[in-house]
Amino acid sequence: MINEFVGEFGLRTKKSGEIWQEARSHLPGGVGGSAAYFSPHPVYIDRAVGQKLYDVDGNEYIDLLLGGFPLILGHSSEPIIDAVSRQLKRGTSYMLFQETGISLAKKMKEHMPHIEMVRFCNSGSEATMFAIRAARAWTGRDKIAKPEGGYNGQHDDVLVSGVSGRNKGSAGRPEGIADCAGIPRCVVENTVVLPWNDREASLAMIEENAKELAAVILEPVQGFGMGIIPADKEYLKAIREVTERNRIVLIYDEIVTGFRVSGLGGAVRHYGIPPDIGCYGKIMGGGFPIGAFGGRKDIMEKTVDPAADPNYKIFQSGTFTGNAVSMTAGLACLEELETKEYSYLDGLVTKLADGLEKTSAEQGIDLKVTRINSMFYPHFNNKTISSMRDRLQDNAERSRSFSLGLISHGVWLPPNHSGAVSFAHTEEDIDRVLSISKQVLRTMREKE
Repeated sequence: MINEFVGEFGLRTKKSGEIWQEARSHLPGGVGGSAAYFSPHPVYIDRAVGQKLYDVDGNEYIDLLLGGFPLILGHSSEPIIDAVSRQLKRGTSYMLFQETGISLAKKMKEHMPHIEMVRFCNSGSEATMFAIRAARAWTGRDKIAKPEGGYNGQHDDVLVSGVSGRNKGSAGRPEGIADCAGIPRCVVENTVVLPWNDREASLAMIEENAKELAAVILEPVQGFGMGIIPADKEYLKAIREVTERNRIVLIYDEIVTGFRVSGLGGAVRHYGIPPDIGCYGKIMGGGFPIGAFGGRKDIMEKTVDPAADPNYKIFQSGTFTGNAVSMTAGLACLEELETKEYSYLDGLVTKLADGLEKTSAEQGIDLKVTRINSMFYPHFNNKTISSMRDRLQDNAERSRSFSLGLISHGVWLPPNHSGAVSFAHTEEDIDRVLSISKQVLRTMREKE
């Protein structure tokens, strides 16, 4: 990374650096989760309001991470805080269910008609895990297929040829490789890795494995793994047709896109191509832990209903599943979003993306911004980005320098992560981000 940015970062976040030195004695890496760590040291946050983060050193940041995207209304949204405050006086978690959860399920179905029945859980990773389990129970098959570079959570079944950037085999015929240590070989062997947006190759691989495939799981818009790369509609249509023909469960991972792409209708509304099961989280929790999976009634009743035939029934539960706080926050969030105009978010991202590409071109730096609605990803690349292999051609050093430069000047966009805007962001915020970006890109050109 550019030394000037490293120096500025160190001076700006001196207290965070001191805290990190102590935290490393108590927590691996000094953080509660890997996503919070980056070099030269993590930043520790004191509070967040609206579109702003404030760290322990007193620095203010325009937040383009938004807690990993659940905070579409911004931090500490008043309607959500008010609803949760009322619920806290009535209890937090009972293990028993309550009417608020039923109302949230009905609200989901209202905006996503392909969901006939839904079950709640505690995270997006749990949602994809349970969806795959249900697909295996429904079909009696073991294998799954997923796109190369796709991120579908952190359980064993999906940590194959994903966000690690590791790849094996040719671009048109990838082979599975574990994303990290601790993934059993049998998991890799049971995973068919598809080349994203390559229709003919993907169809051929699905057909070859059709009798063993329980599910194809994919993000219609590849979010955190590839960096906001939408599916070609004809590609998605072909995947839908081949899975339907071979009785393979098609699972959409809409943890990132749900209630964000195409308004509250998600990627299904955007493409008009429904899955058998969809997985949801992030936004629908209003900033509190949540996950959900749901879809066809026949699959959900046969595999998830506690009274179902034990030959097909899966186990799905959890101490905090459907807890009163998350259900209350989720319902308040979706009700508030019903009053919003999503074109406002689209306009902010269009202005930001166009401005970044214009400024980078003026500085002679290759930069392509992939985007859809309120989400974006700056790729330091001069080629069209349509797959993970394309994404891996990004200039990683420039990407890290750019992010550290932004952070050092008050814009929170961590290295190698997609960005998003919220209804709390303003036109002035975008102007400020573009002004800082111009300064950072100019320094990058001068120092490289």
